[in-house]
Amino acid sequence: MLNVVVFKSDGQKIELSGVLTMVINSDYDVPADDFAVTVPYNALLGDARSVQVFEQDKLIFEGKVDEIINITKHNQALTKLTARSLAGMLLDNEAEPVTYINPSSQFIFDRHLKPFGIKECDGDEVPFYGSLKIEKGMTHWQVLKNFCRNRYDTLPRITANGNALMTGCGNDEPILFGNGGIPYYSLKESRRLCKLISEIKLKLNEFGEYGGSIKNTNPDCRGTERVRYVNAATDKTTVKTADKMIENSNQSSYVLALECPGCRLDALGRCAKVYDRLLSEIDDLRVISVRYTLSRDGEFSSVVLRKEKF
Repeated sequence: MLNVVVFKSDGQKIELSGVLTMVINSDYDVPADDFAVTVPYNALLGDARSVQVFEQDKLIFEGKVDEIINITKHNQALTKLTARSLAGMLLDNEAEPVTYINPSSQFIFDRHLKPFGIKECDGDEVPFYGSLKIEKGMTHWQVLKNFCRNRYDTLPRITANGNALMTGCGNDEPILFGNGGIPYYSLKESRRLCKLISEIKLKLNEFGEYGGSIKNTNPDCRGTERVRYVNAATDKTTVKTADKMIENSNQSSYVLALECPGCRLDALGRCAKVYDRLLSEIDDLRVISVRYTLSRDGEFSSVVLRKEKF
């Protein structure tokens, strides 16, 4: 079972006991993890400001409290806390409008991450050669995301222990579900053909027709017709944009969901394969979402994977 530590505004530490329910959501495409815990009513939690969650000695969640809820029902009083991980602070705070010239990852870290409790980053000292403009209303997360997209072509991630993964989330050493690996007791494989784009037709010059074409080579597209048009001449888009549209449609078209015992939050971002005694081996997968739940029924994790190659 996970251990929850709550910190009050004066720094006093409260170790929660008698936890009734707990949920932690971690999603590859969502910047901040979210957390919720319910315990018997505790007046001290009215001053809660931050939360840490440990699996034995390993920190698996740290964040600021978003909401404190007291409930009375059926002669029982409960307290519920919700929180988001440290990336939530980057989403909640606007960055100062400014334009950077040739910024490095360390510079972005010092200006936009370190002030919010992010401890370190994995970037290098090679700058992004060009300008990075911060518009009015942009958050610190948007600054980080734009920098990483331009410098590394990645989606950044803030880990549970407060490190910024600028060069991308995940571990290329695959993990195995089933067949002696991580056990699971339920599997659901969904092939969502309605998400597929079979072809993108391109207009490559302003006065021409949509004479160009990129076809989806995914075998699941056989017999499927779902066409999109991209004006690469005037819409400030490129052929690369069309390729990304097809890639996104392929990723959305396949989902594999597993129900696993215990806490599996550390699987997020990992490449994986699944061995099922009925469906055989399914590989080229990546874990994109983990939902950990603790209730009177026990501890389990809902793990969602998508295909990396088609």
